[in-house]
Amino acid sequence: MAYESAQRITASLPPHLAAFVDEYQQRTGTSKSEIIALGLRALQEQLLAEEYAAYAQSGEFVDLEAGDGLDDEAAQWPKG
Repeated sequence: MAYESAQRITASLPPHLAAFVDEYQQRTGTSKSEIIALGLRALQEQLLAEEYAAYAQSGEFVDLEAGDGLDDEAAQWPKG
């Protein structure tokens, strides 16, 4: 998937994670960039869920009209 604006990063992975990326790419035809983005999106959603849970336990007021903490681009990509 092409992005309107993308930032190139360089990352080093342990061999078992690099092998997983390669295997997943071969099975699905997903680009390495998409695979990494999927993983980061899952992490972002997990952290957001943990923050919501902490707010719920704190009893503090949460303004539901303020949004979900995700920027527009992150909220739209990737789905699935």
